[in-house]
Amino acid sequence: MINKVSLSPVNVKNQALRSNVAVTPAKAQSVNFEGSKTQAAKLANAYQALNGIQTAKTVNFAGSMDLSELEQSIITPKEIRVPNLLTIAEDIDLPLKKMPKGAEKLNAAGLNITKQIVDGRNVFTISNDKGNTIFVGKVDIDKNPLPIVTYKQGKFMPEITVKDPETLGKKAIKMFAGSELIGDGFEFKMPGSYEPTPGEGHKDISFTGRTVITTLNKEPRTLNAVDSYADSGLQKQAIKGDYADVVRENDPTVIIPAGGFGERFFNISREFENKPSAKLPTDDRYRIIGTTLNLAAAAGILNGDENDDVIYLSQNHEIPEGDGVYYVSKYKTDGGAISEGLKRDLIRNDRDSIILNADIFTNADVSRTYNALKTLPNAALVIPYYPVNPQRAKSFGLLGIEQDENGNLQIKEFLEKPSYTSNAPMPNDFTQPGAYDKAMEEFRKVQTAVDPSDENKFLANPGLYFLSKEAQKILMAQGILNPDGTGLGGNVMPKIVKLANEGKLLDKEGNRMKVYTVPLEAKGGKPAVWDDIGTAEAYLKLIKDVANEVRLHGTSPDNKYYGMPEFVLNDFANNVDLESGIVFDSAQSRDALEAFKDKYGVQSVRGNVYVAGQ
Repeated sequence: MINKVSLSPVNVKNQALRSNVAVTPAKAQSVNFEGSKTQAAKLANAYQALNGIQTAKTVNFAGSMDLSELEQSIITPKEIRVPNLLTIAEDIDLPLKKMPKGAEKLNAAGLNITKQIVDGRNVFTISNDKGNTIFVGKVDIDKNPLPIVTYKQGKFMPEITVKDPETLGKKAIKMFAGSELIGDGFEFKMPGSYEPTPGEGHKDISFTGRTVITTLNKEPRTLNAVDSYADSGLQKQAIKGDYADVVRENDPTVIIPAGGFGERFFNISREFENKPSAKLPTDDRYRIIGTTLNLAAAAGILNGDENDDVIYLSQNHEIPEGDGVYYVSKYKTDGGAISEGLKRDLIRNDRDSIILNADIFTNADVSRTYNALKTLPNAALVIPYYPVNPQRAKSFGLLGIEQDENGNLQIKEFLEKPSYTSNAPMPNDFTQPGAYDKAMEEFRKVQTAVDPSDENKFLANPGLYFLSKEAQKILMAQGILNPDGTGLGGNVMPKIVKLANEGKLLDKEGNRMKVYTVPLEAKGGKPAVWDDIGTAEAYLKLIKDVANEVRLHGTSPDNKYYGMPEFVLNDFANNVDLESGIVFDSAQSRDALEAFKDKYGVQSVRGNVYVAGQ
């Protein structure tokens, strides 16, 4: 019986795929605030809306916040929403507020919407707390008819949604940073750059503001997403990895943490959902988590037969226990559920573990990295690296390395989202004693994460971990894999690196175990393509890049995404206009946009635009 994949929330009807993926939802959190009852209620409503924190009671911060009747009307339980921007009669100003210590990640407002008359046109401008312009809309006075222009903002990217029931029906034109829509008598623009056809120079621009992290899940969605993949038979079509025989021989467990909410993905899905279960521009056979399941299938772990055992570790207990579903405690991270699963032997603790993120898009051949775990001397842990440029490196955990006498790259530092990469900090940027020295020390450590083959790149951690069974047992015995305090990237992996480098991680013969990194590779040893599907802009850019590769190379091995299911690549290509950069969720959306363009005399619609269901 093959011991397979541990996922975080989902609902599975397919019995064959149900018995070995552990699903781990995260722990619900609440924020307590203090203040007068009237003011507290008003503030709570505002901040709950801005952050989606439905359990918050009051807010304790410096200053007060008086909301007008209009401002109160645009705040909903999940987002700020202006139902029709073109009908506002007064300015809206939600000032930035100082948040209490420990609550800095809350969105503290900072939103300004103005209406002016300039050169005979109504001009609507939206800016954020940093003064950056998010949207500019210009409309001829007395212009009629006009579409409905909705503004939305919450824990996700700002979004302009253009609606017109007559032509678009239930579809909508969703505009993100780097987009424009110009018609007869009106023009709407969201500043930022875009790349209609990839390869023409793209600059990532987003207005992320502050974010809040929640931990509740909708587990049935994940189960249904895995069911769809299982029922499709796509696992049988997966291109087998170069070392799939090594994987089959050692029979490791694949663990897929799938516990996070998809707040940053809300303006794509329009649902507060578990992101791995969100829909790609394909049919329902292949949701985001399908990429990770495809990695397991290509490695020879999921074959579409009776040996495909998937179990679920349910933290929220939203799905019936039994039949491959096991209830575990609620944790702040998926790592806690994984640790409990190992401790209770729900996840086989006598097998190597391959831990794969559930919200990625990659053609990596994980059998190659697993083979490195089995062949590198005394390997306790292997984390593959993905090379990124200095600016992007600030958003990742980086791997500081040192070459051993055999040329292998050993991990010496685990660096989480550094502030300084290619540019050293300047002394005059600091006022606190010792702050400059601390920043310089971080900078020096980050330089150990420079790619040996390209000094302009850094070694980023793509969130894939290959852990040996020997190290797993030692870590459990030492209490490192502790369910009560386990964050994989922020806690467990750095501790393993530290123990190994201090010589405190020994195998049963007393030999020092080591931690390594190797390049993330596709089949044949080519550099893999890897993306974290984190934001709307990243999602649209990925789809356009895939479409461009299909245009240039079809689905042949020359396509840099070779290794992904062919129908996924073709569906992406069929749902993109590479001249304008527009992404569609279906053929119906293409027809709806054409009807809209005819009605409103549209001269230009381009950029980071997504035409999809509302």
